[in-house]
Amino acid sequence: MTTSKSVGPAQSATAEDHESTETAGVDAAIQGALGRKLRESYDQVVKETVPDKFLQLLDQLKQSEGSGKTGKS
Repeated sequence: MTTSKSVGPAQSATAEDHESTETAGVDAAIQGALGRKLRESYDQVVKETVPDKFLQLLDQLKQSEGSGKTGKS
């Protein structure tokens, strides 16, 4: 869903406003480096094993959901 912001009579867009939004962007090289670092970090997290305590909690949740069903769809 995309919403557009319109500029009413009380708000006028100036050249200065336009320039500040252009310079607010991230350089493509920096954006690429950030993307690589994020992927590396994500890959490390995905490779980690799930702690036993967390697996036990998930099992308890599944059991409580299974016993809590009342036949509703």
